[in-house]
Amino acid sequence: MAAPPPPPPRPRHPVADNDDLVGEILLRIPPDDPTRLVRASAVGKRWRRVLADPSFAARHRAFHPRAAAAAAAPVLGVLHNPADRELDRFVPAAASSFRAAAGDRRKHHILDCLHGRVVLYDYDSHYPTDGHVVWDPITGEQHRIPNVMDALTHPAVISGAAAGGGGGSASFIVAFVGVQNWERHFWDAHACFYSSETGEWSVHINIHLDLDGYHLEDRPAALVGGDTLYFVGKSGILLRYRYGLPLRCGRDILGHGITSADVLSVVDPPPGAKRRLRLGYTVVMAAPESDGGGLRLGVLPRHKLALWDREEDGSAAAAARWVWRVAIDLEQVLPWPVGNTKGKERACLAAVAEDPNVIFVGTEEDGVFAVELDSLRIKKVCELGKSQGRFFPFVSYCAESFLLSLATSKLPAPAAN
Repeated sequence: MAAPPPPPPRPRHPVADNDDLVGEILLRIPPDDPTRLVRASAVGKRWRRVLADPSFAARHRAFHPRAAAAAAAPVLGVLHNPADRELDRFVPAAASSFRAAAGDRRKHHILDCLHGRVVLYDYDSHYPTDGHVVWDPITGEQHRIPNVMDALTHPAVISGAAAGGGGGSASFIVAFVGVQNWERHFWDAHACFYSSETGEWSVHINIHLDLDGYHLEDRPAALVGGDTLYFVGKSGILLRYRYGLPLRCGRDILGHGITSADVLSVVDPPPGAKRRLRLGYTVVMAAPESDGGGLRLGVLPRHKLALWDREEDGSAAAAARWVWRVAIDLEQVLPWPVGNTKGKERACLAAVAEDPNVIFVGTEEDGVFAVELDSLRIKKVCELGKSQGRFFPFVSYCAESFLLSLATSKLPAPAAN
């Protein structure tokens, strides 16, 4: 008996063969949920080709004008190091459907977050010098940083587009600083950065510190001016790393008339602020462009957030001065007492480069709140729970960043139509 003929192939839906229709569908993916774009790019070559068209990112942004016109990038969630290591490091914002891609493992310790990337330390690494990893929570991509010196303890990740290294948004650099105490009264500061584009380290910078007992606090660095990082030290002293100089000049900085002290230096705190700095939680950030766009220092000793701006004339430290900006009573704004009341934990502060007008305040018990500094409007971001100190808001125009990185990647040849 002859076998029955095979069933006819299912007709393809007309949308599947029409780039314009596919593009109209993909335009409607909301910008605050980039994981949908990631999944769409994996459907097939045609969908990936439509998403990778250099014009699609601009069309997607224009199709969502409310998101494009927003003053702040969307807050997708908060990264932290939970006391219970079995819990996720990423806590999604209540108003976002975004969930971090694979990479949030129990032996990962979050160290920094900026420009949509996270620096973490992987305690499962076979070699201590290769434990630092750059993780993209949107795509799940991980990049291990090789040969990190023991002296380099505090990292900060910067996208290639923001760093000006020429690699675009798909590349990044990770700047490291650290302080070593070689002898009783002998302290050195070190700085160096790693480039994902070249896979190489920059020239190593070190300076001697005329300070006894100097160390860096467990705080995120502030990116100011697109080429300078500020790290918080003991009693509000800041360590300034102008990574843009070796990035532009290469390893031969001396041949360009640049000294180690030009690249790495100490910035003293505002006069009269030492008591606040000793008692309070300190955060550094970039000031809004309307206020000069320079360095801003925030201190929360009790319930009043004190802000200073640093005004500089050129690169000379002697030409810079601290200017008192304002004191904001957060107890009149937040729905819980901020001061060091009995049995109450001290609030932590965080800032993001994407929106200098917002500061984040949080505790384990009360969660994380975003406070707009000009209007004092507040918005609860998420709960936090038991945590090991600081937290990192994950803020990103993530959909556009993913589309731009997709447009610059090497794609397989499109299927014949």
